[in-house]
Amino acid sequence: MQANLPLADELAALTARIADLLLTHETVDEAVSALAQALKEAVPGALGAGVSLMDTRGRRTSTASTDPDILQADQLQYDLRQGPCLTAWAQQATIIVADSRTDHRWPAWSRAIADLPVRSVISTPLSTPDGAIGALKVYSPVPGGFDSRAVHLVELLARPAALMLANAQARDTAQRLSDGLIGALGARDAIGTATGMIMERLHVNRGQALSTLISAARRREVPLHQLSQAIIGGGDL
Repeated sequence: MQANLPLADELAALTARIADLLLTHETVDEAVSALAQALKEAVPGALGAGVSLMDTRGRRTSTASTDPDILQADQLQYDLRQGPCLTAWAQQATIIVADSRTDHRWPAWSRAIADLPVRSVISTPLSTPDGAIGALKVYSPVPGGFDSRAVHLVELLARPAALMLANAQARDTAQRLSDGLIGALGARDAIGTATGMIMERLHVNRGQALSTLISAARRREVPLHQLSQAIIGGGDL
């Protein structure tokens, strides 16, 4: 990204790139990784960047970091349950760390990252109309590594990114529900077919046939639908 572009033009170009990245990746994890890399490249002076999506209890559902040091700094936040990313998410506000060695808001985290090349941080929430779904964060190896322009850029970028990631999450959830429904319907059909075959073989009613199938599955210690598929394929009880 060219540093001499006006902020509006820079944001428009970056948002277009982010939209392309997020909309062309098939899974939320891929989209999160792409966003982290784009953020690192977009913010001048960034050592690396990270993106975390979280549920309503603050548990990570998807996360990505561009570099090993960033991954460690992020992981320490979640292990210690404190840090700028978690605060940004919880307060739904941008958190700026000018110097991690003199900032005392998260003492355990600041001590834990003392040997990492991390001195300043911007972390801003990924906010949607329904609340924050996570946070973006960029790290610098020097104190005061980010100016107001960088902060503003990250904040503005977070708004469309949050909506696109929320859509990606909804798409993933719908796909999982669809796959689960298909699987459940397939299992139900297999059990029904196998029950009908047992009725014919043993000359029993449907309830008796289903009980026989369930008993056989327990005896063999296999899932009911798996035994049903085996019987449909010509297997014995």
